[in-house]
Amino acid sequence: MQVWLAVVLVLGMAYWAVGGLLLVLAGLILVPLLPPERSRSLGQWLLQGTFRLFLLLLRCGGVYECQWVGFEALQGVTGGLIIAPNHPALWDAVFVISKVQGLRCILKASLMHNPFLRGGARLAGFIPNKPAHKMLQRSIEALRQGDRLLFFPEGTRTRKQENAVNSFQGGLGIIATQSSAPVWPVFIETNSDYLSKGWPLWRLPDKKVRLRITLGEPLASPPDESAADFTRRLREVYLDALGRMPGAEE
Repeated sequence: MQVWLAVVLVLGMAYWAVGGLLLVLAGLILVPLLPPERSRSLGQWLLQGTFRLFLLLLRCGGVYECQWVGFEALQGVTGGLIIAPNHPALWDAVFVISKVQGLRCILKASLMHNPFLRGGARLAGFIPNKPAHKMLQRSIEALRQGDRLLFFPEGTRTRKQENAVNSFQGGLGIIATQSSAPVWPVFIETNSDYLSKGWPLWRLPDKKVRLRITLGEPLASPPDESAADFTRRLREVYLDALGRMPGAEE
């Protein structure tokens, strides 16, 4: 089993290396030529397709199983909104982007220079998280223009000592209150520590990874609510949901 997993994951990495290179080339060619909105739309479509094929390879190879719950609620929803998952593992964004169309991700600035990510990130209009004031400004403007943002409120992968979720960063509260965009919480549960904080990329999973990814009810900030109060209220939703929902089966 471990040998088969190793083969599948190596094939997956090879697929992503080739896909990353093609996206870099697409970004270099298309970003200067196309209007920004058209470039972003095409980039998001290409990135979603790349992620879907990558995950299909891993699923067919027996690396993981995933149950999606509640995402039909997004059908027909228009206008700016924020998709906000908790962050137990490195590949969380891959799953969410593969499922939800038209996402612009708030990405760590260092990852914008990653050779496997920067082409797709640039083409899809991802927003670097630094400098913070520019990230906030660009995110609020994007939401007012009707874009969808993917924002991890923990800012990094969940640390085990934090239990369900880390403390939330303040940026999401500022963006939500200033833009009036609804925040759709996403609750990711897993039976495995695979790709969690401190898990080396080369280390194989010790069992099939089972995930349940649930879309919660949207939260909006009333005009008189502060960013800090909204952030506290939002985190309580995650603590309640992740404590209430049954864990993924072994």
